[in-house]
Amino acid sequence: MAAKIGRGPRTLLVLGRFDGPDLHWISEDKTAVVTRNGRVTRTTQIGRDLIDTQGIEDDPVATGNMAFEGTHVRTVDLADPTAAFGIPITSTFRVVAQETIKILDREFDTLKVEELNIASTVRWEFENMYWFDFQTGFMWKSVQHFARDTPPIETEILKPAIIT
Repeated sequence: MAAKIGRGPRTLLVLGRFDGPDLHWISEDKTAVVTRNGRVTRTTQIGRDLIDTQGIEDDPVATGNMAFEGTHVRTVDLADPTAAFGIPITSTFRVVAQETIKILDREFDTLKVEELNIASTVRWEFENMYWFDFQTGFMWKSVQHFARDTPPIETEILKPAIIT
């Protein structure tokens, strides 16, 4: 996976471990990002880290079911400097367009989806973007926020993980 945090450089992360549906991606400098079907669920060494994400059983991103109707609620736990636990985030989704994206030398026909998020307890509204394979529903690319004081993480899957 390639990842970019805010205005930082694009970095290569390799699949270091898989734990059920969770994929643990690790960079050379030990930065780690855990994803579930593309949804960032945990981070390390990215400023204010995402410790945990709960309530993603009906999340269309984390479950990979692409049912973008209704409202979905998840909670996040954030690390220091001011630890915050159980921050509720309410999400609604909107299909923006069909879009062809290019990753390395390959083109993918995708469904671009916008996730509008409200974290009312911390007075923060933000949007995430996802590019799902139009045929398979696989997430090839995303731009995701998880803390107000941390820049978004942009991800691109260079080669899907094959887990046997």
